Amino acid sequence: MSRNIEQVSAKEAYERAKSNPQRRYPSPNLGANRLRPTATPVGRPSFQISPDESFFTIGSCFARSLEVALINAGMQVTSHEVDLGIIGDSRGFTPNFFNKYSVHSIYNDLKWALERETFPGADILYHVEGKSWYADLQLGLAKLEFPVEAILAFRTQYLDVLARVADADVVVVTLGYVETWFDTKLGIYINTSPPLALVNAEPDRFEFRVLSYEDVLSGLHDILELLEKHRTKPLRMLLTVSPVPLLSTFRDMDVLVANTYSKSVQRAAIDAFIQDSDNIDYFPSYEFVMLSNPDVAWQDDDFRHVSPDLVASIMANVIDQYITDPTNIDGEKSIAHNVAATMRLSAKAKDYHGVITAAEGAPDLVTRSTDLMLLLAQAHVQIGDTGTAIDLLVDADNLPTSKGGPLEALINLALDVGEIEVARHYLKEHEQRYPKRAGFRNRTLRANNIG
Repeated sequence: MSRNIEQVSAKEAYERAKSNPQRRYPSPNLGANRLRPTATPVGRPSFQISPDESFFTIGSCFARSLEVALINAGMQVTSHEVDLGIIGDSRGFTPNFFNKYSVHSIYNDLKWALERETFPGADILYHVEGKSWYADLQLGLAKLEFPVEAILAFRTQYLDVLARVADADVVVVTLGYVETWFDTKLGIYINTSPPLALVNAEPDRFEFRVLSYEDVLSGLHDILELLEKHRTKPLRMLLTVSPVPLLSTFRDMDVLVANTYSKSVQRAAIDAFIQDSDNIDYFPSYEFVMLSNPDVAWQDDDFRHVSPDLVASIMANVIDQYITDPTNIDGEKSIAHNVAATMRLSAKAKDYHGVITAAEGAPDLVTRSTDLMLLLAQAHVQIGDTGTAIDLLVDADNLPTSKGGPLEALINLALDVGEIEVARHYLKEHEQRYPKRAGFRNRTLRANNIG
């Protein structure tokens, strides 16, 4: 029987509304900075994390992004494993094996890791007649050109990594999609679509299934029950929905519509799930991305993968809200990573005052980075403060990490403001220090008609 997500008296509802500082949706005149250039939704932490505690992440490819961001921020992440031997190296990037796209494929991995007797063994390896490779559709569309014994040994090593979930202090689960595939022979959901050759070989073996709200909610409860059975310490969990959209859909509809259903139904199921669960929170990384300026949120070469700088900003928010004493986690590393990410995001959004403000948060760190000094100088150029920009470029040019970029920026800036003789001076210096970069000098001379 269905029930409400929340049910409180009218009096309590009004009291909560009165004390909720994020109650009203932002408008151009009120709270616009909560949406532009990047959204800053606020979670409601129900637990705290100490700086020396560990994280375990599992889920879609966005979980790998969160994993890297946590490591860059100085946190201990036990799910991150880059050494899985020769088979792990065969994919080029070992962590890709850990991408799990549906609630059921997440459950499969955890169950097989914690209850090894349930692992299907060689039955999980699919072989196409006449081919020299095997496919493990729980690991993705990898062509594993190795003997079965070697693959199963690799599988044991892989499951050993996943078993670390029993000891991690905080588990982060990222849900990806609800377009799934079911193996009727094994009676399990698989992680990725079966290759057409397998479908043609066994036409009745695989089914395409689109999960419902009830399917997702039931899957979350299965994961919770499994973890509580095997954990060595009380469970604290952060749930997220990956903002990474479907690459394509197998449904008979527009992928834009199919993707909206996929994300919405998982988001709704999580809200119902956390109502009955202690120390399990939803963290709004999905909203961080989807409500931000798209030009800033996504990587430049596609509309699917989130900018690493925005991921870093999201995880900085997690650390700020959940970590009891963020200064103890390797403070300089964490601050530097967040400042750099904020500066780059602001520059991408053409928020040049935002670049300058971010730099003011860690001036000592910025002045040790050639790249950040260049970014800061460019921001001052854009607001018309060329004097400060020149000073910054001169300082950047004197850094040990300078490789010509600041000097070339000085040359271009001198030309932009009509200081031809100053540009000539710096061009001569450039020739002495960087004789092999004649291409830059020749292009500059031609473009500005300098003899």
